[in-house]
Amino acid sequence: MKFMLHKFLLASALLLSGMSSQADTVKFSAPAQYCFPQTSVRSELGKFDKVILDHNVIINEQDHFKNGDIFVGFRRKSQPDVIWLTDGISWLNAADTANTTPKNYPVILPNGDGTLQPVMPITLSNEPVDVSAYVGDGEVWVGYGLKPAGETWEKSYADMISNNRFNKIWDITGSTPASGLPDNLLTICLAATEMETTVITAGHDLPGEVILGKR
Repeated sequence: MKFMLHKFLLASALLLSGMSSQADTVKFSAPAQYCFPQTSVRSELGKFDKVILDHNVIINEQDHFKNGDIFVGFRRKSQPDVIWLTDGISWLNAADTANTTPKNYPVILPNGDGTLQPVMPITLSNEPVDVSAYVGDGEVWVGYGLKPAGETWEKSYADMISNNRFNKIWDITGSTPASGLPDNLLTICLAATEMETTVITAGHDLPGEVILGKR
């Protein structure tokens, strides 16, 4: 499959060793709102050869802070039974049991413990990707599954499928990439009473992360 994904986890190896951070906290005088679309597509006007897709997975309330995995999938309408999953670096056939590479999408959150936060951000690629070969045929799906602590991604993938916790977030079709976004696109607003800005250092400074949370 030539649906290429930029290696956006370039910094992940650095985060695993020699990591340090510096945080600054600003308290708000009154509760504030931070709003953003659930899904957004960026591209040159009308072009499919340089596309960036961002999505925010909304975790069901009863599943907040439980152990689980996010899955990002790709399917062609011409081959509806073949599902491709990304491990954050490459795309793998979901049915390929010979390939033991984890097929879940690794979401890295600052100061996170690996559990499912209420809103989980994903980025299909940090750099533009060319999807022009899939116009009218390709779809991107996102979902999540639960698993007991210590279990592998296979357990959470089976849980996602059996509980129907996945949705199509982008249909690669239309005159422009944004044409394929859902008609019922949500806007997410988070209430916050303070903002913590964390600069993670692992040999060099990485971009700061902003955490909004009501405490």
